[in-house]
Amino acid sequence: MKQKNKELEQRTRRRFDEGFKEQAIKLANEIGVKEAALKLGMGHQVLGTWVRASNRKTSDATYAEMLAMREENKKLKRELEKEKKVTAILRDATIFFCQDKEK
Repeated sequence: MKQKNKELEQRTRRRFDEGFKEQAIKLANEIGVKEAALKLGMGHQVLGTWVRASNRKTSDATYAEMLAMREENKKLKRELEKEKKVTAILRDATIFFCQDKEK
């Protein structure tokens, strides 16, 4: 009976706070997942999952930022084209009115 209780105690999940997870991910990125897991006394699968989730979150944020920048770039190009057209119209109007005064 004592052995079963001991096995159940060993199988209980440990909870880690976000600060610990961030530090563990940094360590894993520096020295590798398996070595970091050994130093921290935890399973390398768990740490590997944290690292993959962190990488995915980072890449998703980078991708979203890139899409936002593309949209802003398109908007700015449209505005630039509009301003170029306005400038051309004003330049042509200036030339037209300056020619009228000379005659």
